[in-house]
Amino acid sequence: MTEKEIMKLNDNFESTLSDLNDKIEDTYNKNTKIITEQTTKTVKKCEELRENTENKFKKYFHSRDIFDVVVGLWHVALPIVLIVLLLRK
Repeated sequence: MTEKEIMKLNDNFESTLSDLNDKIEDTYNKNTKIITEQTTKTVKKCEELRENTENKFKKYFHSRDIFDVVVGLWHVALPIVLIVLLLRK
């Protein structure tokens, strides 16, 4: 092999390596972008789920407070109503 052939092979090898490096970087950048987008979507969904769960939790316990007040009033009112009914007779 002559020196010119070796130089030509070396140039071809460098060109091939450069092309391969560009393809690897493109693939990396493309996949990183996809991963970032999917992660962002997932985080948004998790945040929405957390907010919905928190709202349901608050509504449930708020309704329980109202229910407890109604039951308490019923326990107070029932004996009074029974006494009034018994005294009417």
